[in-house]
Amino acid sequence: MATPLTTAAFDIPTSDLGRIEERVKDQSILASLSPERPSLYGNVEAVRMSRKPRAQIVAEGAQKDSDTAGWESVTASPIKVQTTIRMTDEVKWADSDHRLMIVDDLIEALSGSVARAVDLVGLHAINPITGSVANSVQDYLTQTDHRVVAGGAPTAEIEAAAGTILGARYVPTGVAFDTSYAFKLATERDSEGRKLHPDLGFGTQISSVSGLTAATSSTVSGQPEASDTGVRAIVGDFTQMRWGFQRRFPVEVIQYGDPDGNGDLKGNNQIAYRVEGVFYVAVFDKDGFVVIEEEIEPGEGD
Repeated sequence: MATPLTTAAFDIPTSDLGRIEERVKDQSILASLSPERPSLYGNVEAVRMSRKPRAQIVAEGAQKDSDTAGWESVTASPIKVQTTIRMTDEVKWADSDHRLMIVDDLIEALSGSVARAVDLVGLHAINPITGSVANSVQDYLTQTDHRVVAGGAPTAEIEAAAGTILGARYVPTGVAFDTSYAFKLATERDSEGRKLHPDLGFGTQISSVSGLTAATSSTVSGQPEASDTGVRAIVGDFTQMRWGFQRRFPVEVIQYGDPDGNGDLKGNNQIAYRVEGVFYVAVFDKDGFVVIEEEIEPGEGD
């Protein structure tokens, strides 16, 4: 039997706490497109070869030459995120069946919020709770200067983005879709009304397109946490980025005080659950990414 995290208010089995990390990785599109590289807490110095070493043809009896490999690094600072959920303290009176349902809902809500935070920060530097760009985030994918206008022909637009990446001597490996754009791609038709991609259904479960690993989430457009960014897809060489967790997801059960500025918990007959995590995002070269975006009229994304 799993050892529970026990308080006078509620019990959460430690096995359920581990599910938060699993669900974060399952729900984050960055995790789908770029494998996590965990690190210790603190600034992360991501290092890679900037130029591959070159081989030499050696004639018989000739001197062997050496080649100097080039190295480059990107420094990423820790990004701390937290989610605090207030609940009525009546949950502590629930029977065991109801408690299991509450734990499931709680774990799903906490893990979903952290997964979306990873994407919103890594893609746009958006602080999820405010919807605004966080000045503390230095590296994110939509900083790239490469843009393709979303004009209603997703297949051609994705090809144009891939061509731009290849022209910059990178190899596209993945694409992140906004849900609306994934639907347009999946239902795109030729001049005779036949679907161009009949295997994609309605675009809700796209895992690959034209050999690219694919993932779909509304975090690509930034909604609903922020106003519509206009971003409909990001095509990229996702080997050009590094990300990972530095602190995992302990859940703190808070029964007393005012942990979030919304009033005394006891005075409001409430308890609070808080999950925290720390991660980093580093991008080596933003030329390895192309944003497919739709022009948003003033006020349209509000």
